[in-house]
Amino acid sequence: MPRYARPANSDYAEDPINALGNVMQATIIGLLRKNPGLTRSEIAEAIELPKMTIANGLEKLLDAGLILADPPRDVAIRGQRVRYTVDDAQVTEMVMRLEQVLGEF
Repeated sequence: MPRYARPANSDYAEDPINALGNVMQATIIGLLRKNPGLTRSEIAEAIELPKMTIANGLEKLLDAGLILADPPRDVAIRGQRVRYTVDDAQVTEMVMRLEQVLGEF
């Protein structure tokens, strides 16, 4: 079985690719940049995807540090309305890292 080839800078590129390499996640970031403070239901309605699909995307974005939840996950109570915003500094850093790997910066 062949080994998976990894370029020298692949670790540097993996976080941005995993965080931004999904159309749904990139769409969520774009939507939240234009409309900060949306809930999961509002995001699902705007993107026209099921709430559970959006919930999975939000979890990945939260884990990557690209969005912020209010209240935070560790404080939120089940059933509480959580509002999401983009951490612009983190998104900018991820995009810059990706540009560096692609030779754009």
